[in-house]
Amino acid sequence: MSLSTPTDSNILYLVNAVFGGRNTPGFRPYQIVRFGQLNPVVIARGSAVSYQPIRFPLPGRSLIPRTLNAVRVKLWPTLPARAIEQALFDRRCLALCRQMKWRPRAVHLWDALPETAAFWHAQGVPLVLDLQMAHPRCYEPLIAAGRFDPRALGSLDDPALDRCLTLADRLVCPSRFVRDSLPAEVHGKAVVIPFGADPVVPSSQPVPREGPRWRVLFAGNVNLRKGIPFLIEAWRRLPPDLTTSAELVLCGRLFKEMSEVLAKAPPNVRTVGFQANMTPWFESADLFVLPSLMEGSAKAVLEAMAHGLPVIVSSHGGSVIETEVDGLVVPPADVDALATALARMLGDAQLRQRLGAVAHSTAARHTWADYAKTVADLYVAWPTPHPVPPRYADTYREHQALQAWRWGVHQATQRVATRIKARGRRIGGTTSSWLRFPFYHHVFADERCGFARHLAAMRQHGEFIGLDQAVELLASGEPLDGRYFCLTFDDGFRNILTHALPLLVEHRAPAAVFVISHLVAEHPGDWRAGHERFFGTRRRPVSFLTWEDCRVLQATGVTIGSHGVNHQRRFIELGTTEVESELADSKARIEAALGQPCHHFCCPWGKPGRDFQTNRDPALAARLGYRSFLTTLWGAMATGDSPFAIRRVGLLAGWDLAQLRYFLSL
Repeated sequence: MSLSTPTDSNILYLVNAVFGGRNTPGFRPYQIVRFGQLNPVVIARGSAVSYQPIRFPLPGRSLIPRTLNAVRVKLWPTLPARAIEQALFDRRCLALCRQMKWRPRAVHLWDALPETAAFWHAQGVPLVLDLQMAHPRCYEPLIAAGRFDPRALGSLDDPALDRCLTLADRLVCPSRFVRDSLPAEVHGKAVVIPFGADPVVPSSQPVPREGPRWRVLFAGNVNLRKGIPFLIEAWRRLPPDLTTSAELVLCGRLFKEMSEVLAKAPPNVRTVGFQANMTPWFESADLFVLPSLMEGSAKAVLEAMAHGLPVIVSSHGGSVIETEVDGLVVPPADVDALATALARMLGDAQLRQRLGAVAHSTAARHTWADYAKTVADLYVAWPTPHPVPPRYADTYREHQALQAWRWGVHQATQRVATRIKARGRRIGGTTSSWLRFPFYHHVFADERCGFARHLAAMRQHGEFIGLDQAVELLASGEPLDGRYFCLTFDDGFRNILTHALPLLVEHRAPAAVFVISHLVAEHPGDWRAGHERFFGTRRRPVSFLTWEDCRVLQATGVTIGSHGVNHQRRFIELGTTEVESELADSKARIEAALGQPCHHFCCPWGKPGRDFQTNRDPALAARLGYRSFLTTLWGAMATGDSPFAIRRVGLLAGWDLAQLRYFLSL
């Protein structure tokens, strides 16, 4: 999958799991694809299905998460494996997102990834956060009641989740319990979409099995969060006439923290480990139980219901069950209530049959196809977002989005290479008369000192003149009698006003600024789709001048010229009518906004034969009333050169004097 082009849905999925993995959180996003609702671009830890638009940001795919999880399960129960894994995936996701060449219509986070969420939030992209679990603070009432030692759970703080709750525009909760566990201030963003289960036709004949008369089934991680200590104790309290005829089967990974609990469990409690295929176990069970302390909405419950099993769950299980209708709901960590419910179910065959039949009907109304359609409808109903101003770059390094060490290497390499080239060269070369047009795009805060040095050096080797005077000199055809610099700035960034103008005034250097008429901001902080397309996603944006800023520049003697309407396509790719429209429309817009004629045009990109047609475009500009046509072809101008083929030299304000000497000697 290439990050340079979107899919037809223009939706981005960030899945910190194996995409399509049956017993992973990646199973849910796959359902949207499976039922043909969407074709999103997916960044995931791995994939268990064949799906093309997918990228894997972590080396070894699931090796790191599996290693961390194994350490937590077998050796270190309180290891924050999930938080470590989230942080690693988040960091790599962010790196991939910064490489993207397109803007998603929406980003669906299937886990809390705060750095990546902040990146897209700054771009004004709507964020959907999928909550597979309740907020950890739901444990607090149980801890206050003294139901268990809070040290067994680790920290209840989840700063990554809390930050994502704030950034997200929509929160998808699998149950009302999850929604109610969230901070009150985000309830308005939450929507409840229950998980699903594939339809199952229960067998009309009982599945033959050996052993006890009744089988009670549990499926999930065998740990404290799933309520295993309370389930074992409730099982121990059952009347002997029930337990002698029943067995409790625990399907799932055994956590080290439960070793001692299970060692003291009654003999009719059996652990069978993780089961990839749960169907035989559901078909051979009489009752399903899941007394979790915290869930989102366990898939195993709906799967058991789809097989026609009566179920017992806790109120923290986030299930779709209505107590006494399609199952029994008990308070979490309440051994007495759980033992009573187990005894009641095992002792009443008619109750089990009635609740199981209704449970099957309930599961039939919650299919994965319904889930997929409901989630996909979120994006369809979403209004087109208005772009949000990002954090603008104030330094050149920020604009290039380079890390400090990479920036240092980049700068040092460039300086060394140019100093070697600059040996024996001098500003202006060996000729005594010329007109040079140095041009810049920006003067950032970290380039001010360099720009001041440039102005001082140029002042020592020539005289500054304005663009109008320079064009008159060329148009007159008279011999040049000195050395002249005419400074120009392309694109119309606001740092020309804030950082360059004070230095231009100080050094008495006139200048011209070429603005892109459609991108001139209406007010400070104005941000729209055209600005976003101009910068793409790899560079941090720069604020554009406003029309009021242009009037301030004009009042100080700066000439405002045209740089086109959009700066999106090269003139050589356009027909004559389209080029004429670019020239005329930008001129008219600038003149209407500033109340003065616009006499000068600077061609976008500006290389003759590559970016514009030399035998067509300058002539069109002259016919429409322009007095000059500036290019980016290097070199100095001399007597007899046309003002409709002005050569210029591009500079960076942060370059040292050796670099300046090299480029102004060409």
